[in-house]
Amino acid sequence: MRFARMLQNGGQLNGKRILKPETVRLMRTDAMPVDVGDKSWLISDKGQVGFGIDLAVRIRPPASAQEKSGEVGEFFWDGADDTLFWVDPKNQITAVLFTQYKPFGKVPLHKAFRDAVYSSLPEALAH
Repeated sequence: MRFARMLQNGGQLNGKRILKPETVRLMRTDAMPVDVGDKSWLISDKGQVGFGIDLAVRIRPPASAQEKSGEVGEFFWDGADDTLFWVDPKNQITAVLFTQYKPFGKVPLHKAFRDAVYSSLPEALAH
């Protein structure tokens, strides 16, 4: 969570500069070349995403109810054992979910968690 909050704060944590703002901007900007052929690892229920420096970046709003809730401009990483963190600058959300569930994705934990977070937003912000 501290890492996610540092990213949310443009590279600062508790008043200390950890990363340059330019570095955080690169991390949350889609840098995926258009000619990359196999994007299957980024597609599926993650939604319309690209890839920045080490993080997935949402580039379009969820196209259907089957996609995970989220906001254009959010950036995130999901990992082994169904771990997840994401930062949504627009809604000022930092979220972390740690489990030890294998195999990855067999239980829709990420979607349920994201849906719960976004359903708690005021109607004006929620998608």
